[in-house]
Amino acid sequence: MLRVGFQQLLRCGLFWALAGHVGRGDAPLARDVGGKTARIRLVNDTVFPHAMHLHGMHFRTVAVDGLGPMRDTLLVMPQESAEIAFVADNPGKWLLHCHMLGHAASGMTNWIEVA
Repeated sequence: MLRVGFQQLLRCGLFWALAGHVGRGDAPLARDVGGKTARIRLVNDTVFPHAMHLHGMHFRTVAVDGLGPMRDTLLVMPQESAEIAFVADNPGKWLLHCHMLGHAASGMTNWIEVA
């Protein structure tokens, strides 16, 4: 994680964050034991939509009325949130990022690890 001021981040072209982190850090957003069900809550507190994409595994959205279809990308609208669930069955280090590549390139990237 970068530990610098906001103005310095802007000068570097980094102005998006994911889970409070700008860019991929040394530590993963989450570590999951293989074969277990993992859940991640995605909260979009911006005025822009974000197409959140998980590499390595497919997930389902978790809703009051059940589970959504299998997918690897979910559009989270401004000021909305969503919860995803997936079986962490593919060992490795997997990127989680906004699929709007300008957002990813300017900081909205993180990763998870499945052991």
